[in-house]
Amino acid sequence: MSGKRKRLVLVMSAILAASALLPATAAARSGDADRAESHCVVYVVGQVDDGTLMTSKPDCFETESEAAVTAASGNLQAQSTGLDSMAMGSSTFILGIHYDGANGTGSSVTVVGRSCTGGYWNTPTWFDNRITSSYNGCGRLRHFDRPYTGGSSTNTYGAGTTDNLSSWMNNRTESVAYYSS
Repeated sequence: MSGKRKRLVLVMSAILAASALLPATAAARSGDADRAESHCVVYVVGQVDDGTLMTSKPDCFETESEAAVTAASGNLQAQSTGLDSMAMGSSTFILGIHYDGANGTGSSVTVVGRSCTGGYWNTPTWFDNRITSSYNGCGRLRHFDRPYTGGSSTNTYGAGTTDNLSSWMNNRTESVAYYSS
């Protein structure tokens, strides 16, 4: 077994073990992603050779400010859920926040990671075809209308800005890639 495959198996084992150790309240919050409005945070815990970002289960909250506090404490979250801080990376930041409303409104999913090198996130089924706007934590986010970066795409630019998707890609995103420029 190659070194990369061994690391992938170790990371996946750590994720599975950590999910068994989650406190009941955190596990219950994770299942709340389908309520009227929710704000969820996922952490990048690894990357497959094809670029797919492996993420933690979503941790969901009623308010965006609760999600922001959780996202800002990425390594603390990893430690409290039993994830190895090496799997999380020593420094994490918001790669993107994806909203189901225009101009950064409505329900959201925050993706926390450590790299803007083109890795991509497949939206969870409950957030497929819902993204209307995104906050760019990276220089450029590329939204695709199919999983695994398939189909048509559009870009949003400018780290630190929130942009609406073009009208032809509104509510059509099923994967997002994160680039530095």
